[in-house]
Amino acid sequence: TGRYPKLVFHFELKRNILYFILETYVPSILLVVLSWVSFWISQSSVPARICIGVTTVLTMTTLMMGARTSLPNANCFIKAIDVYLGICFSFIFGALLEYAVAHFCALHRPSSKEIPKKKKKPKEHKH
Repeated sequence: TGRYPKLVFHFELKRNILYFILETYVPSILLVVLSWVSFWISQSSVPARICIGVTTVLTMTTLMMGARTSLPNANCFIKAIDVYLGICFSFIFGALLEYAVAHFCALHRPSSKEIPKKKKKPKEHKH
């Protein structure tokens, strides 16, 4: 039936995965581990735990914004990196919430002086 000329293009796309590992994945993993360090700090040292918690939350927020700007704009779609960083953020924020709940419970726990002690009944001897 005839010859039909055609034009063929072959595109080879490569992603620099090392950039994403070093710029996003490694810092996010280290931030999650750093937020868990507060579990080993004494519960009575409030400034240290709050400082670690707030610093890791703010750093993770900055990392999330940086990852969003380094990728192409696709406003209506959720990317896998957004889900991953959201899960990391929830771990970090959960560690901060855990300390807040533990500190609240420690402040409102009745001390041993406030708990009335039950008097022991003297044992009756059978004769």
